[in-house]
Amino acid sequence: MDKDTIQEIVNFINSRYDDDLPGPVKFIVKRKAKKIEKLDVNDIPESIRKCTIEEFILILKDAYSKKELRF
Repeated sequence: MDKDTIQEIVNFINSRYDDDLPGPVKFIVKRKAKKIEKLDVNDIPESIRKCTIEEFILILKDAYSKKELRF
């Protein structure tokens, strides 16, 4: 993936979550986001690797609405 495409993705994520959040909320979110640094692609199940981003988002939305997620 080229550098411009990667930057476009990062900019999109930043723009979606660039709300005026209170300091304590930002602190908690940053602590949780640090887990991304420890993420190893090889630890991700094959089922996630084979689904599209659209399918993944729909799965997350459905699991969230059913209160199946632990966050």
